[in-house]
Amino acid sequence: MLRRIPNCCALRVLPRFRTEVDQRASLIDSSLGIAASILLCAMLLTSQKAAADVSEDWHTWGAIVSNGPLGGDDSRYRFWLEGQGRFDDDTSRLNQGLLRGALGYSVLPRTELWAGYAFVTTNRVGSSDDIVEHRYWQQLTWRAAAPWVGFSLSSRTRVEQRTVERAQDTGWRFREFVKLTRPLVIDNSLYLAAWGEVFLNVNSTDWGADDGFDQSRAFIGLGARIAPHLRTEIGYMNQYISRDRRPDASNHVLSLTVFLDF
Repeated sequence: MLRRIPNCCALRVLPRFRTEVDQRASLIDSSLGIAASILLCAMLLTSQKAAADVSEDWHTWGAIVSNGPLGGDDSRYRFWLEGQGRFDDDTSRLNQGLLRGALGYSVLPRTELWAGYAFVTTNRVGSSDDIVEHRYWQQLTWRAAAPWVGFSLSSRTRVEQRTVERAQDTGWRFREFVKLTRPLVIDNSLYLAAWGEVFLNVNSTDWGADDGFDQSRAFIGLGARIAPHLRTEIGYMNQYISRDRRPDASNHVLSLTVFLDF
């Protein structure tokens, strides 16, 4: 016969159990943060291969990103809406437009699973035809519970299935994103932001994707919290693109993003 634990004993055990759970969660957060940062740094350092000729250009990218809960603040379901315009050729022409939407679910307080779709149109310099891409994607987002070495840490792991109109193959691509932010001492509404992202193609396709390293992006800039649900980030981003049939590209990007967080 099972013996019932007295209420007084249960009350003594419960705080101890909660403390152990919190300690383990904190340890997991620290370990994930360190591992994610080391992984990203290693990938960024090894991604830019030596090239005799590298094509350079100046771009301007603008984006509006909105996300929040569906069905009330306590809901675990979330939405994501995003629009981007990217200008190349010394910011003289629209090179790419992107519309992205997704639904997410909070599996843990700081961990979310997402699934979404992106519609992408690209017009290359010297081409009169747009390349139309349909991009299905899934991702895991995570935020550290406490600052890591003074910085707030977050990461995003994304897998994409990319198809291009008038082509047959589906290209699979893996993306790993790590971001650090830190408030400025002079004004808590301002913060430093730095992030990096690495793109790896899983397979080659008949529309031009080559398996292996695809590109990397590295950003550093300033963020501003303008209102409770509104913030913006502006800064410099370098985009390095690997190309087998022509010189690699190193694009210097003025990046401006507006966030609507609900």
